[in-house]
Amino acid sequence: MISTTGPIRHDRYRFCPACGAPLAPRSLRPDEPARLVCTACTGVVYLDPKVVTCVILEIGDKILLMRRKREGESEKWLLPGGYVDEGEPVEQAAVREIREEVNLEITLDGLVGVFSYAGWPPVIIVYSAHLDHAEPRPGEEAEDLGLFTREEIPWDKLPFPSTRDALKAYINGHTCKPMPLTVCIPAVDAP
Repeated sequence: MISTTGPIRHDRYRFCPACGAPLAPRSLRPDEPARLVCTACTGVVYLDPKVVTCVILEIGDKILLMRRKREGESEKWLLPGGYVDEGEPVEQAAVREIREEVNLEITLDGLVGVFSYAGWPPVIIVYSAHLDHAEPRPGEEAEDLGLFTREEIPWDKLPFPSTRDALKAYINGHTCKPMPLTVCIPAVDAP
């Protein structure tokens, strides 16, 4: 399997995970998209979306954005966030991503929204959080952090529609209710 960084392409998956025979796109029902079907055992390979969680973190009256340490992305600003691990509660992943990317501990205020787009594999779940005062520091994956007033947001340097859509929803007060969320993270036993 070749890793994907863009829309899922069926030609990146060629063999059945059950029997190893070639896969072929086939429509199972007229009202559904083509699925990858094994040419031998007829097993269907369903391509599940990736789940991403991000946080709109306001510190004082400014919104925190970050730039990643990835080639070609040094000028793009985005919300701190990342992939949810299998079996990990989404809210816990959001808190973890903030800790990893900007070295802060937060409590989520609420859900801004869930964003998905045709032909694009991730489902992006965006939360909000607020800290009166904090000094974020770039984590391992962050090249730079910036605090922006709502008027200063670099709209032309936001790489993903989900970032733009989430920020617009948040700024316009179109977030999901009820708020605040209660997130219970189980204690980890020390070794």
